[in-house]
Amino acid sequence: MKAIYKGKEVDVWQVGRNSFQPNWVKHAFSHGGLCWIGSDKVKIYWPAINPSKKGIIRTILNGISASFVGISGGGVAVYDIGFEGDVIDFTNSKVVTAEKFAKKYRIVSED
Repeated sequence: MKAIYKGKEVDVWQVGRNSFQPNWVKHAFSHGGLCWIGSDKVKIYWPAINPSKKGIIRTILNGISASFVGISGGGVAVYDIGFEGDVIDFTNSKVVTAEKFAKKYRIVSED
């Protein structure tokens, strides 16, 4: 789905087993960037979804409460958890609640 956030178009996906999956979401699931944990949450591995360092650093600095940061062998792995109904903002490498999405984003297309 496409949305406007702070005046710029962004790619987003609302977490849900039955929600429409754009190509980047399908790719992330097939390459280990996204994986379901139980029936209502998804684990997000940012480096596999958006490999830019800028995105990884931005995610760390955003301080998302569900983030896990681990240092192993000189590399940094960043994970987030998205619950059903949350929205993954692919462009800005962050997860937002449905309530925050409704307040701060404007949907421009559903596909």
